Amino acid sequence: IPKLKDPLLSLSYIKSHPELSEQLLRDTDWKEIDRSLLVFIENGIQPIPIIGHGYSANYAIYQGRPAYPDRIGRDHYLAYQYLYIRAVVERYDGDGYLDAPGIRIKIWQMENELNQAGLTAGWGWRQPEWFAGLSSSWSNWEFLTELLDTLHRAVKDADPQAQTFMNFHTDISPKVSRLFGQPDWLTAVSDWKGLMEIIGLDAYPNYYYPDPLRPEEVGKRVRMVKEIVGDQPILIAEIDYPSGPEIRGFTPEKQAEFIRQSFDSAKSAGAMGYFKLSLTTSDEPGTGITPADLENLGLIIPLWERDKIGKLLLWAIPRASYVRKHFLDVVKTVEGYWGVISPAGVEKPGYSVIKKIAHLSSGNDTK
Repeated sequence: IPKLKDPLLSLSYIKSHPELSEQLLRDTDWKEIDRSLLVFIENGIQPIPIIGHGYSANYAIYQGRPAYPDRIGRDHYLAYQYLYIRAVVERYDGDGYLDAPGIRIKIWQMENELNQAGLTAGWGWRQPEWFAGLSSSWSNWEFLTELLDTLHRAVKDADPQAQTFMNFHTDISPKVSRLFGQPDWLTAVSDWKGLMEIIGLDAYPNYYYPDPLRPEEVGKRVRMVKEIVGDQPILIAEIDYPSGPEIRGFTPEKQAEFIRQSFDSAKSAGAMGYFKLSLTTSDEPGTGITPADLENLGLIIPLWERDKIGKLLLWAIPRASYVRKHFLDVVKTVEGYWGVISPAGVEKPGYSVIKKIAHLSSGNDTK
């Protein structure tokens, strides 16, 4: 993680002094990063790295603390994003100048679900978090647009032939987005489609409940985006269904069926690719789930799905401490179960589905 000595460099200064990114490239020890990327390349996998990822674990450090936008200032945050990203892309653009041997990367993911950055902060994954996150830079559409433009420009200034995408969060209803003063996800696509070459979509239609399976939502969302972006390529950048926790009704068998049907749905709608989120995860909930938690899930999830935000807030506000300290972690228990291979190396039913998809997608007719 980079340590900032001075956060006062401006974006305009960085852009007008490209030699600073080149100097950073020359001064950085790239051995560990190169080694990690080469593992994929030597096994026939072309990496698509994330750049500018603004989650809490990824911030640079300034004076011992994370350098997020509200702490060091928005312009300084943008300046350092541009500085580092331009250096990274130059390292891996394959143009023969200051390149990593044997590594050539031409597609980059910019940030992560930036269209819902404010709610992501409220969820606890960005800083400032919780209620402070909902009124932070992460909820300022002008800043988010400038951030995405800065990431895109940094990539293209380093490598004009590179392609980029941002993975749009598509699981928040328009009503909820408007409640928090944000555009809905389709408006975000319309606003930002010119700041990327590929449109990335993230889809977790069964994040909150196991039944009924909703794989058809994936193709539906691809077709909705096509109406906005025309021939611009669309990529399913993240998608998954958890294999547990069983106490909440999620099972490996349902996971396998969701993978099969959602892939078919995405393919038939014209998506250029389908990236399942994870092959291995902990298979641990991360927190205990009580009968009272299950009862609350049964009450709250239908309110969320039906956009009954007023009733949801009436339930949540008197229980704010419980929600923040425990209940949100209960909702997130699915995060430990995306894998199709157990921690012990046992293949779940979804793994054979993934293998079949890979064979068919590569032109192999193995059944």
